[in-house]
Amino acid sequence: MAVTNEFCWSKTRDENFRDCLRKYFFHYYGAWGGWEPSAAPRTRQLYILKNLQPRMIWARGHVAHAIRAILAEQRAGGAPAMVDAATEKMLEAMRKEFRDSLARRYQQFPRKVCGLFEHEYELKISNEQWKETADHAVHCLQTFLNSDIYGKLKSATTEAWLEQENPASFTLDGIKVYVQLDFAQRTTDSITLYNWKTGQTEDTNAELRLVCYTLYAGERWKVSPEQVSVSEFNLATGAVITRNTAAADLEVMKDYIRDSADEMSFLLEDVKHNQPQPETAFDFAEDRTACYHCNFLKICPRWIEEQR
Repeated sequence: MAVTNEFCWSKTRDENFRDCLRKYFFHYYGAWGGWEPSAAPRTRQLYILKNLQPRMIWARGHVAHAIRAILAEQRAGGAPAMVDAATEKMLEAMRKEFRDSLARRYQQFPRKVCGLFEHEYELKISNEQWKETADHAVHCLQTFLNSDIYGKLKSATTEAWLEQENPASFTLDGIKVYVQLDFAQRTTDSITLYNWKTGQTEDTNAELRLVCYTLYAGERWKVSPEQVSVSEFNLATGAVITRNTAAADLEVMKDYIRDSADEMSFLLEDVKHNQPQPETAFDFAEDRTACYHCNFLKICPRWIEEQR
C-alpha cells in the first residue's frame, strides 16, 4: 500500500518554511519516495540529504533515546539505571553510528543508517571536536540521571506515566498538527509535559512549542489549559523552567498556526492531495547565512551556479 504525502503542520515545518522555500520543497516534496529502490536518482539523493544529522542534533537524539530506553525499562519493572552502564551503552551506539557514517553506509541504506552532515560535506572536524560532542552527550545524560526530576519519576507510580517520546498529533480546524513529546505524567489534578533540551541557546519561539503541547494535551487527555504545565529541562545547564499557557496566548498562537498553514497552502497546486507547484515556484532564501548549514547545499541550483 502506497504511503500518502499528507499535509500537516509542525513547529519544525514552519521553521523550514521561514528559512528557505526551496529547502522546504526539497524536504517535504522533492525527497518524497526517495526510500524506494525504484526512486529517480535526484529524488534518492534528496532523501539521503534530508536525513543527514549535524553532530549536535545527532548527540541530542542519542541522549533522548537513552532516556527513553531507561524509562521504558523501569516502567516494565526493571531497576533504576546505573549511570556508568547507561553512559557506556549510549557511547557504544554513538561509536557504531559514527563508523557507519564515516564509511558512507547511509548512502546505501538511508532509512536504516545514520548519516552525519559533517561526513557528507567532508568538513574538517578534529578528533577533539568529536570528543567534545560525545562528552556533551554524556554530560547531558548524567545530568538527567542525577536530577531531582528523574528521582521523582522513579518514585511515581507507572500508572501516572502517560506517554514518552512519541510523534503525536492533534487537529486544529482540520489541520493535523504534529508535536514531539519527551515525556508526559499525570499528577493529582493536572498533566505535566517534559521537554529534554541539550543545547545552550534559547529555543526560537518557545511559546509556540508550549502552545502545541498544551493543545495536544487538551485533546488527548481532555484537560483544560490551566491543568497543563510544561517543564523544559535543559540538560546542558541543569536549569528547569516550568510554564503554563494563558488563554489569550493560546488564541494568538492558534491564529499563527492557521496563518502559517494557509501560507504553505498557497504554494500547492492541488491542496486536497498536497501536490506542490513546480520547484521553481519555491524561492531561495534572501539571507544566505543558513545556506552553509543546509542539508541540501550540494544539490541546490543557486549554490551549484555560484560555484561555477
